[in-house]
Amino acid sequence: MLRLGFVPIVRPLFRGAQMGLWEASQRALAELAVRLEVDLAYAAQPVSDAEGARARAAEAQAAEVDALLVLHVTFATGDVVAPFLELPVPVGLWALPEVSATGPLPQNALCGLMLSMSLRVGRRAPLLWLYGRPEDPSLHRRIDLMVRAARGWGALRHGRLLWVGGTAPGFYRFEGVPDLDVRIDRAPLEAVFAALERIPEGAVSARLAELAEPSAVPAEALHPTIRLSLALEEMGRGYDGIALRCWPELPEAAGTMACAPFAWLGDRGHPLACEGDVGGLAAMLAVAAVTGGPAAMLDLSHVDGDGLMFWHCGNAPRAWAASQTRLEMHFNRGLPAVRHMRLRPGPVSGLRFLEEKRAAVFAGTIRARPGGFDGVSGWVGDLRWGGEPTSPHGFLASALNHRLPHHFVWGMGEAEEALLELSDWLGYQVLPLAPEARGAQWPS
Repeated sequence: MLRLGFVPIVRPLFRGAQMGLWEASQRALAELAVRLEVDLAYAAQPVSDAEGARARAAEAQAAEVDALLVLHVTFATGDVVAPFLELPVPVGLWALPEVSATGPLPQNALCGLMLSMSLRVGRRAPLLWLYGRPEDPSLHRRIDLMVRAARGWGALRHGRLLWVGGTAPGFYRFEGVPDLDVRIDRAPLEAVFAALERIPEGAVSARLAELAEPSAVPAEALHPTIRLSLALEEMGRGYDGIALRCWPELPEAAGTMACAPFAWLGDRGHPLACEGDVGGLAAMLAVAAVTGGPAAMLDLSHVDGDGLMFWHCGNAPRAWAASQTRLEMHFNRGLPAVRHMRLRPGPVSGLRFLEEKRAAVFAGTIRARPGGFDGVSGWVGDLRWGGEPTSPHGFLASALNHRLPHHFVWGMGEAEEALLELSDWLGYQVLPLAPEARGAQWPS
């Protein structure tokens, strides 16, 4: 749960300082925090001078807040605001509208916000502004965006990923490491083989006995698949996800595909990226944090009418399923096991990090439409790209003209605005919708 801090700034000379405005704002924020599933971990008494600001900033840092709201109840000078801007967390500077538009100026909070936003303070962490009354829905929406983006920013800043075996052969675009603060450790593919050897048969049998998923694969044939799942689970301890070179060596060496293990570990909140796609894994980490649910990594495989078919062999978490899932043999390798399922209808939002600090942000709606390939698949319509609506062919043209890698990372729910916000916080340029007639672009 994200830990949010709150500090009101009140200049006693303004009559708005004695109107109960900061108290009402704190109460409203506490109620909103419950709805947003946020822990209001630190709420300070009002600050009116630089010494108090330094003390409150130190308290907020000691409380280990993940994001901080600094409320301009009234005007304040830069020395009162600067200590909070030095904290290494996202900070939102919030100003209250004036309580009246006649007589002596009650607060001058908006002017204070402008002064604060103009301060020359070196920051790597995001800084944003908010303006509105504590009961305003537009303010709630802005705080929600801040919270979602802060979750993604924090996941990347504190994340630790394991990259095993590099990339699948010929998948050159997956070889680049994303320009993010996330930590990436490397391990050879042989580490998986060694982990497989360490898994006792008793652990395999025990996990098989727990397996409740319907299966077209005989139980005895699932032993190698479960062994690989346990090996990856062991390797993943202490990490927020694994990018694995899952073929061509692994199926022959382990006697199983990695698809079902990826799906099972995804069910347990441990994301895995296929084919050594570490950039896709970083996007999975961010998308899961922003949306609050597991991300899915899918290929774009077919265009038909008003929809796009997204598919992968059988690696998605069960939370994405429209109905009961089923274990099956891999569709063209004849090895166990993949998860067969159709994607659950509803809004989805996605993200892809690219070279040169560029990002693709996209969205759509999974539809309850007949048809689908073996493995994980679903139709997506009502498409958007970079915040703009587009057709299936417009989406395809943007993906091809911007030369995206073939893995799309999707999250459940309407999170497009939060992903756009996060991209901005990270200093990533969001790729615009590309005209269908334009040729492919490549950064210099």
